[in-house]
Amino acid sequence: MRNVYKVILLLVFVAALFFALGDLPSVGKSLSAVKTGVPDCAPRVAISDLQGKDYYSGPLIDAHMHMPVSSTIVSVVGKKLGFEDLPLFKGALSPGHIVCLSSRERAQKVFGFFLTTKFSLSQEIATIKKLEKKYPGKIAPFIMPAPYSALRVSIKNIRKTLDKNRGLFKGVGEIKVFDNTSLDSPYFMDLYKLANDYNLVVMMHPFENHREAVEKILSMYPNVKFLLHGNEDGGWLMDVMKKHGNVYYSLDANMTSLYGNDKAHLKKSLSKEEFLTYLGENRESMLNRQLEQWKSRIESYGDRFMWGTDRWYTWHLDQDTSDAIEDFGRLFIGRLSPEIQERFAYKNAEEFLSKSPLKKSSQS
Repeated sequence: MRNVYKVILLLVFVAALFFALGDLPSVGKSLSAVKTGVPDCAPRVAISDLQGKDYYSGPLIDAHMHMPVSSTIVSVVGKKLGFEDLPLFKGALSPGHIVCLSSRERAQKVFGFFLTTKFSLSQEIATIKKLEKKYPGKIAPFIMPAPYSALRVSIKNIRKTLDKNRGLFKGVGEIKVFDNTSLDSPYFMDLYKLANDYNLVVMMHPFENHREAVEKILSMYPNVKFLLHGNEDGGWLMDVMKKHGNVYYSLDANMTSLYGNDKAHLKKSLSKEEFLTYLGENRESMLNRQLEQWKSRIESYGDRFMWGTDRWYTWHLDQDTSDAIEDFGRLFIGRLSPEIQERFAYKNAEEFLSKSPLKKSSQS
């Protein structure tokens, strides 16, 4: 109940700000300004000690990246609600910065999750339209519902948005909840129906207790492609992949421990410096652990696994951090079977976004 009051109070605060000021993305200095300036956009060459036969050097598609928000108020309120960071598109942290990082990583495109709220939908749409006009095809836009129900855009307004902007969005997601809303709640079930009606893909992050809901959703919408991630050890998600041919899976932040490598990080997230140090000192053991856990699974479902990063915080979008994540991904991919490498790196992501027929499950 305390969390409900917290959201209500913040909604009142947001409403007051909108009434008094409007949504002023230019007011004040961004709390999330990129401090490293503009990255070098030229495709990079791996540092010498990582080059070799196990380093995949082909194209990539990042199947999981959170976009900075377009509203100052949403960025501020998000932190009040408990987000560790909610970057804002401003200054050096621009859509061009994201595209520049992708070019540097030799990524053909990224799946971009644009967080929408009932207070910022129009700002996000404007950003996406400008981005698509200036950098066509570089970011595949997903409309991401807010993780708190009190902030979510109504289904009616999402439908209006899709009708007014035919073809702009490629998918819905990431669907992840922080207020105990079930993934099969009436709101989300209506959202999956929209995905079905508008031929959109869906990306969701189920928790351990969501298996029954996920099975229900997949059975009700067999013609919608779903991209899942989460559950560090895969758990029941592998059983779901076996039964449902419309399920894909991305490996991203868990591989690199991007959001923490210790229980202490449940309360306080690690910094860029801590992340880079930990990754640098433990890269080989981390790679071996991830390969032991995932290689056979990836090769069993070679056409339904894909690579991603799950970048979201400001320091995740830093050039040094991005380089380190890319290198880890390329080393991991390079140790998969040769016939699987390109599929995992980018081809499965291409197919996921395409209108190609769904895979048959092993139980079909």
